[in-house]
Amino acid sequence: MSIKVVRLTDAHRAELYDLLLTENWTQLANELEQNGLHVFTQYVALAKGHVVGWLEGTLRYETDAEIPGYPTPWAQVNYVLTHPSMRQKGVAGKLLRRFARDEHRAGRRFIVLWPERRGDPSGRLALFASYGFQPLPGTELLGASLHRVLTDPARPPSE
Repeated sequence: MSIKVVRLTDAHRAELYDLLLTENWTQLANELEQNGLHVFTQYVALAKGHVVGWLEGTLRYETDAEIPGYPTPWAQVNYVLTHPSMRQKGVAGKLLRRFARDEHRAGRRFIVLWPERRGDPSGRLALFASYGFQPLPGTELLGASLHRVLTDPARPPSE
């Protein structure tokens, strides 16, 4: 199945709302419904025209927390979500790569994320590790160079 990653638009909001509720992310669904998520960079993954994944990211500045070895500004993934029926099909990876590509073009060198630990996080942690994310000392964050996320020979870049 072909997956296309695009910037979130109003046309995707209803399906994203349903996806957030599917995963019990009620607070985010309510923020979306009230137009509260529009300040961040957001992408949706589409399969046959339907929303099957979502990523929200942001740029972190010098005034934010310092992480040794990761000088600001760096990109941060706030949320990445894949519909349960589409897991293990490359959706989250395509979202991560698109965000990383856009942030790399904007001059960032590093990307960090906080992995959701609800339930069994082993699948999420394995996914992030496969893109080069490693634990950052003294934090609960994972980090990777954008170059590593974008150039892993086992995962060729795609739109």
